[in-house]
Amino acid sequence: KFIFQAMKSHFLSQQIFKINFKPIKDGTYYFDMTTFVLTKLLLKEINKGDRILDMGTGSSSTIGLTLWKQCGCYVVCSDINPEIISMAQKNIEFNHAEIQVKHSNLFENIKDNFDIVVFNPPYVPTKKGISSNLSKEFQSQWDGGEDGSIVVKQFLEELDKTKDSHRAYLGINHLYLPKEKVVPIIETKNNLKLIRIYTHNFLPIDVFVIEKK
Repeated sequence: KFIFQAMKSHFLSQQIFKINFKPIKDGTYYFDMTTFVLTKLLLKEINKGDRILDMGTGSSSTIGLTLWKQCGCYVVCSDINPEIISMAQKNIEFNHAEIQVKHSNLFENIKDNFDIVVFNPPYVPTKKGISSNLSKEFQSQWDGGEDGSIVVKQFLEELDKTKDSHRAYLGINHLYLPKEKVVPIIETKNNLKLIRIYTHNFLPIDVFVIEKK
């Protein structure tokens, strides 16, 4: 319960990510544990010259905005939900950030080349999310299908087919989708190489660092 309260705390979110946030709509949140871990890891590993795609950016574009502000890199944000895109655009404008926002189902409308792709996918199993009263209106933010892996599988399939070389950071809460289910999916892809799995010291988050050859 405390974690869900923290995710919706305007003050705490601004303190953690050092960006400004517009108030959010019921059913959405500023960040989750995966957002936090991905952002902290990326800030240690990316360079100012990197071109970043923040896929599934969410209602506040928290990862994309933080990387843009603290690193100064080129960022494009995308999401499948038009209403989420609208909210993200407003928060980006609120921060006077030079970030493009694109409506896209994974790589569908992504034409640019990127050095880094960061994705905090929906990985909560459908029945688990419904029983936990997660938002039905914004179900695209959390619903990972029957076992939590459906969007992850689609992402990896599309990543494998992208033309250019880049590195992907895929963040997943292993309480919902354990790495034992994710690693075999990566290993079936001819053009993907799992560089490493970063596991947070105390939060239940794994980040799969994947190289597209």
